[in-house]
Amino acid sequence: MNTKDEGTKVKYSEEVQALINKHGKDKLRQLEIPKDESHSKFLDVVAIIPSRTVIGQYMKWSDANPKKASEILIRGCIMTNRAVIEDDDFMFNTTVALVAELIPIGEGRIKKFS
Repeated sequence: MNTKDEGTKVKYSEEVQALINKHGKDKLRQLEIPKDESHSKFLDVVAIIPSRTVIGQYMKWSDANPKKASEILIRGCIMTNRAVIEDDDFMFNTTVALVAELIPIGEGRIKKFS
């Protein structure tokens, strides 16, 4: 996915660089998905932080059809190696959990009126 070259400059593959140019580094994340339960080999994928549209569709289906909700997260957020992830149940479920952690949720405060 990337290599370090002289100092701290990182070289990305052409596919990843194209995604960075299109979406920006701030909206993308690199996920390391274990290929099996031994966690000895990993698949690197690029994910985009879920948009409001993806989150809305995910939430709409999460209770009625969890499988469809999971597929919405994967198809809406995984930018590389999606077919490999969709073909393996272990990697699919692991990726769904990781992408769900990317859903931007801030912490607010609740106050009483004084």
